[in-house]
Amino acid sequence: MILGYDATTLVGHISGVGYYTQRLLQSLTAGVGADTIERLVVFSNRPVPVARNGRVQVCEQGRFPVRSIWMQLELPFLLRRLRPDLVHYTNYLAPVVGGAPYVVSFHDMTLRLFPQLHTFKKRVLTASLLPTVARGARLVLTPSDSSRQDVIRLLKVDAGRVRTIPYAAPDEFQPASEGLDALKEYGVRAPYLLYVGTIEPRKNLPRTLRAFMRVADRVPDVQFVIVGQSGWDHGEAQHVAATPELRSRVLFLGYVREAHLPLLYTHATAFIYPSLYEGFGFPIVEAMACGTPVITSLSSSMAEIAAGAAILVDPLDEKSIGASIVALLTNEELRAELRAKGLARVAQYSWERTARETVEAYREALAAR
Repeated sequence: MILGYDATTLVGHISGVGYYTQRLLQSLTAGVGADTIERLVVFSNRPVPVARNGRVQVCEQGRFPVRSIWMQLELPFLLRRLRPDLVHYTNYLAPVVGGAPYVVSFHDMTLRLFPQLHTFKKRVLTASLLPTVARGARLVLTPSDSSRQDVIRLLKVDAGRVRTIPYAAPDEFQPASEGLDALKEYGVRAPYLLYVGTIEPRKNLPRTLRAFMRVADRVPDVQFVIVGQSGWDHGEAQHVAATPELRSRVLFLGYVREAHLPLLYTHATAFIYPSLYEGFGFPIVEAMACGTPVITSLSSSMAEIAAGAAILVDPLDEKSIGASIVALLTNEELRAELRAKGLARVAQYSWERTARETVEAYREALAAR
């Protein structure tokens, strides 16, 4: 099989979907599926950092800076020249006319469920194409059963064409051996509560910060450390953090290199991630892999991924979030219990498994008509 691979998310400071694209590609280029994939043709509308080898070809032709325009107008002509047997579109969109047989990854359905949490451009351009892209795919890949059911229900896709293939934390995410001193450059001090993720409305940070403010006097020594780049409409979180009650307690680190994240997870007293909706929730498994006890939401995929190894909260209930923060930060026995459960849970996920199951989906899609 000649497989075309969409690497358009590997530009700039990558986050969730970019990490998925990168780690799956690394597993494929390392040899997973080598008995099926004869050649891997990687394409993007802009230059991407992809290592070439005997099986990997990086297509540098026909680039255009605007992804949506490039994908619909330029890519179909490019694919006619490349002639892949199958293409994997890794981030929702695919050409609606022309192109080649394909599978597509739908990481979540927030554009349909919470359109107000996205930019106007995404609501108009991307959301309108989702049903057509899903119906044109040989298979739709989702990272959780929750996301799979959302795709089937919201896009009216035949359930037999939607596959759940979970993601994972990378192997480098494990309890760090370095001490807390290694975090001095960030101004982090223990004990601290940690959040990792893009700062955007869906992540529910303003409400989480207000919940922390409610109980701050009950955990007087705890710092709230926020890691992640500023996304769309990020201002409210920073506004709440600037209130007199929180000004000296909240630390924004911005984007942190992935190599430093295991250290931040390891030394955190607890990790908190009460997002409004997730298709998978990478930071949950990353924290668990580093032995960090987790608070997350009981909604969408998060309860499914945590599977009894985290404290679950109603993401809309500040009182519930605050009570869980106090319970976890003041109870070492509970933290130890969740630490052990988290490490056991996350051991069920791996990128080797993700890549192997994805290659099985490629085989199935190639045989389908």
